[in-house]
Amino acid sequence: MTDWLALVIGNTRWHWAWFQESELKHVWHGEHLSSPQPSALTLRSLGAQEPLPPELLDGPLAAIDIWAVSVVPTQAQYLNALSTVRWIHNIPLKKVYPTMGLDRVVTLWGAGQRYGWPVLVIDGGTALTFTAGTEGALVGGAILLGVRSHLAALHQVTAALPIVSPPGTLPPRWAVDTPSAIQSGVIHTVLASIDQYIQHWQQQYPESTIIFTGGDGDYLHHLYQQHSKQNQTLFNRIWFDPNLMFWGITHYRKDATRAL
Repeated sequence: MTDWLALVIGNTRWHWAWFQESELKHVWHGEHLSSPQPSALTLRSLGAQEPLPPELLDGPLAAIDIWAVSVVPTQAQYLNALSTVRWIHNIPLKKVYPTMGLDRVVTLWGAGQRYGWPVLVIDGGTALTFTAGTEGALVGGAILLGVRSHLAALHQVTAALPIVSPPGTLPPRWAVDTPSAIQSGVIHTVLASIDQYIQHWQQQYPESTIIFTGGDGDYLHHLYQQHSKQNQTLFNRIWFDPNLMFWGITHYRKDATRAL
């Protein structure tokens, strides 16, 4: 079977997936590169480990078929010398505005192609984004700070507030100490925002699928289930899938190679 890699260079990390044809075999993530890399790039030199086979881990990166999306040009330049990297610039999603991040485009495309339209994607990362589409076209979306960015910002812009971590479970709304008060304010506000966007979308598209994704997607999905007492029908249409961006690349690659 043909091995190939999908790569999304996001705002804070490199996201990789190893495929054999259309079968997803393994996913891993790496930090942004901050120093010149060896001239003979390998996946191992970029932080990959088993279960990738040795021929992929230690073979030259230039010998591997890579389909890639980047929203950080300074990171993408590390791969500019590789002719085997196929940079994706235009996903066939309709009604995309010029400044929309390609990572959001490919994620929505993957959601719609895999789960059907209409669909709402809630991506919990450095930013928390809402991206909605129907019939292969963007309806619209919104962007705000992600959970960890909210917590970090409160510490950075104040003199006394500590840096705190996201709580493991839904925090009490009325806190009696400062760290808990920060967690309460951030988590309940973020969840209320998520609920408002879901409710508004459901009013327009009551049969829509809603998918959480991103690094904090599973976390937010579980907290939202605790926070919001919705009917079972709605909950049956709200899922978590961390690989939407890779499904988007897979469908793009399938169409592109079919056309060759």
